[in-house]
Amino acid sequence: MSTIAIIIASVAVLVLAVPFSMVGQGGGSTYVPILLMAGMGMHEASTTSLFIIMLASIASTLVFGRKKTVDWKLLFAIVPFAIVGSFAGGYVAQWISSIVLKVIFIAVLGVAAFFMLRPATEGKRPDFMPSWYCWDRSCGEYHYKISMGLLIPATALVGFIAGLIGVGGGLFILPILVLLFGCPTRIAIGISSTYVGITALPGFLGHLVGGDPFNIWIALPLAAAAFIGASMGPVISLRTGVPKLRIILAIVLVALAAWMIIKLFI
Repeated sequence: MSTIAIIIASVAVLVLAVPFSMVGQGGGSTYVPILLMAGMGMHEASTTSLFIIMLASIASTLVFGRKKTVDWKLLFAIVPFAIVGSFAGGYVAQWISSIVLKVIFIAVLGVAAFFMLRPATEGKRPDFMPSWYCWDRSCGEYHYKISMGLLIPATALVGFIAGLIGVGGGLFILPILVLLFGCPTRIAIGISSTYVGITALPGFLGHLVGGDPFNIWIALPLAAAAFIGASMGPVISLRTGVPKLRIILAIVLVALAAWMIIKLFI
C-alpha cells in the first residue's frame, strides 16, 4: 500500500468508527472492503481488520466503562460460550454454501432492524420469553433481570451463526440482549463494544498462527484512526437519547444487510 492509500484508508476508517462505536459495533464488515480498495490482499485485510477492531474496542470500552455502562460480570459470563460457538460455526462453515450463509446473515440483520424500529418499553423482557435462572443485575443507574438459562444457549447460538458467516458477534448479541432479554439499550451497547474486541482477539491470533500476512507499520496508523473515531462515538452516544440510538442501530443493520445483498449479486 502506498502512503497516500494508507492516509485515505485511515480517514475512511476514522469516519466509519464513529457511528459503529456509537452502537457498540466493531465495523469489521466495512473495514475489509476499504482495505481491499486501498490495495491490500484479502488475507492481510482480514487480519488487519481484526487488529483495528481490537483497538477500536479498547477506545470504546474506556469511555463506556468510565460511565458505568459496561456490565462486566454479565459480559464475562457470556463471552466463553460465544467464543466456543464461533469456533464451531467457523468449522462447520466449510460444508455450507456461501450463498446460504449470506442469506442467513441478511435475514437476521433485517429482522433485528425491524424490531429495533418498533416502539418498546426500555429494559422490559417480552412476555413470550420465559424467565429461567434470572440474574438480578445492577450497573450504574440501571437495574434489570437477565434470564441466564436462556441467554447462555442463545449466546452460543449467536456465536455459532457469527462464526458461520465470518463476522463479529456484536452484530447479533446487541439486538438479542435488547429485544429478547430486556437489557437496557445503553448497557447492551456497552457490553457489545467490549465483546467485539474480545471475540476478535482469537480470530486475529488464528490468522497470525496460520501465517497470514500482517504489516504492523501499515496497521498502526489505521488502528490509531479507529481508536480516535471509537473514542468520539461513545461520547456522542451517551449524549443521544435511547430512541435515537435504536434508530441509528437499525440504520447500521440495514446498511450492512444492503451491503451483503450487493455482494450476493456481484
